[in-house]
Amino acid sequence: MKLGEVRAQVPGLPKRFVHYLESQGYIHPIKVKKERISRRDYTEDDLHTIKGAWEYYERGFSVQSAVELLRRAHRDQVYLLSKVPAGRLAQAQEVLHSFDRVVESTAVYGEDVDLIARMHAPDEGDIYMVLAGAVRLEVVEAPPQVMRIKQMELGPVDQPVNDRGRRAGLRAYILIKVPAKQIDGIVEELKQFAGVIETSVIYGETDIVAHVLVDHQGDLDDLIMNKIQTLPAVESTRTFIAVGGTHWRREESGSTTTD
Repeated sequence: MKLGEVRAQVPGLPKRFVHYLESQGYIHPIKVKKERISRRDYTEDDLHTIKGAWEYYERGFSVQSAVELLRRAHRDQVYLLSKVPAGRLAQAQEVLHSFDRVVESTAVYGEDVDLIARMHAPDEGDIYMVLAGAVRLEVVEAPPQVMRIKQMELGPVDQPVNDRGRRAGLRAYILIKVPAKQIDGIVEELKQFAGVIETSVIYGETDIVAHVLVDHQGDLDDLIMNKIQTLPAVESTRTFIAVGGTHWRREESGSTTTD
């Protein structure tokens, strides 16, 4: 894409900021030769870096710090557990999806939690920006629970899919409490269980969040009661079952999936 197209997607972005990112090697646009002067063709990766760096720069970070925060984004993530006013789940998800840093959200059945979202948050200000916007629009009730992820790992890959090739079945999030010294061992155990598609080690009262996708309710019951809860180190579990058709995830390319 041309520089003008990039600037149209990043309000207030000056040309010199883009040129500086290129001169420092932070972006790598393709040079398209012309008769008088070469034109730059910017990729989606370039746009992601430019947009993210400019947002942090406007918040007072140096360019170098801004780029470093972007590089840490995939590693530094949080879960947000929110209570949503009655009848506003769809609007709450729509608001969260408008923030580039939010990568996943699911409506769940729970007494004090209606929506679970995951977002990139290398800086605490990222969390505030998303939450402030959601609270201002009255689509979440403050304050939501924030669980910072220490590490995240994928589980087995042979998950059920529907006739459109998407992962199907019953989705749930299981919050697991274990002694600190046993966390790594439990994560390794969880990764062996069919249905556990992600495990996240969390800072705080909850130690592990297991993201689960199984075929049926009976499979979920078996996974929780006969496998996870029978592990000697597991002290307690708390399960949030997803509302069907509400799971949304932003892919790396910027596209989204809903199931």
